[in-house]
Amino acid sequence: MAARLGLAVATGAVSVLPGFLVGALALQIRGDLDVRVEAVAAGVTVFFLAGAFGASWGGRLADHIGALRAMRRCVFVTAAALAAASLAPSLPVLFLLLAIAGVANSVTQPAINLFVAEQIPADRQGLGFGIKQSGIPAAILVSGLALPLLALPLGWRVTLALCALAPLAVGLALPRGGGVHTSRRPASRRPSRALLLTALGAALGTAGPSALGAYLVASSVDVGIGEGTAGLLASLASGLSLATRVSLGARADRRHDYGLAVVVVLLGAGSLGFALMASDTVALFVLGTLVAFTLGWGWPGLFNLAVVDSNRETPGSASGVSQTGIYLGAALGPAVFGALSAGAGYGAAWLAVAVTTLASAGVLWLAGRATALARVESGSRV
Repeated sequence: MAARLGLAVATGAVSVLPGFLVGALALQIRGDLDVRVEAVAAGVTVFFLAGAFGASWGGRLADHIGALRAMRRCVFVTAAALAAASLAPSLPVLFLLLAIAGVANSVTQPAINLFVAEQIPADRQGLGFGIKQSGIPAAILVSGLALPLLALPLGWRVTLALCALAPLAVGLALPRGGGVHTSRRPASRRPSRALLLTALGAALGTAGPSALGAYLVASSVDVGIGEGTAGLLASLASGLSLATRVSLGARADRRHDYGLAVVVVLLGAGSLGFALMASDTVALFVLGTLVAFTLGWGWPGLFNLAVVDSNRETPGSASGVSQTGIYLGAALGPAVFGALSAGAGYGAAWLAVAVTTLASAGVLWLAGRATALARVESGSRV
């Protein structure tokens, strides 16, 4: 099981790496391409918006061709996109390559959910999804470390070229083939009300963490934290988020609690962290960053587990719908944050994120109730 989870984590980390690298390297890219930092950070929006358009059919594709085959092909696309991005002569070319990587990621994530659902025993899937979702904070951790260790001494282009080796290595490590296939009914053309609410809640809940990935370094510098220290702060906070996802997944297995209730609590608590980041005091900003990462972004493993557990017959397709919401939030979050911070400052933008995160908790509470009601109705028909 450990080897299979290792493959899932590594695949998830490298597939999302391009989106977070451009955020961590925004200040360097800005200087080289002579554009505003908000323009560079829009690359995160491009990456995830491309994923939003591809996630739904990407989930169906993973169900059709198999998890491993989809994962392997897509990480090779990611490697090629990162390598080419290191040579990008302009921002539009960089954005085009980020869009290609974003589409590849939109197929990879539902494929990994399918892989975990098929390969990990049902009573260990809380831990499985917690570890699987540690790939995203791992990508931010790598992005944060890449700033002081690679980008500052070598430049952003060399950093992207070196980071392209990571998805290439993962693609070579993944076994050939399509993975285990199970008999599944075709996915319904119209997602359930509960699944649509889940996607909406995910969109609202992902907006804030995506702004963290895009603007944490720039916002930290604005408060008075050094650029290299800001990268280390991002790495530390990502490590805490990673640990939270794994520990909460193990807790879900012990309690056989695979619903959205804990997700709602985490989002509500995480909104307080985002509110603290509105302070211009370094200590409160750092505390808010740690709370926002740990609680406000400690929920994706439990979230994906809840989606898969409610849609066992078509986990890839259902994940595609929920991932559409995640990608929309990840795309629009940095864009709206950039506009707010440019007009009203980082403090006002982080307060807006706090409100959005709290709203996400409310929507996912409704989604949990809708899921429970659907199960009761389904049981009464049996």
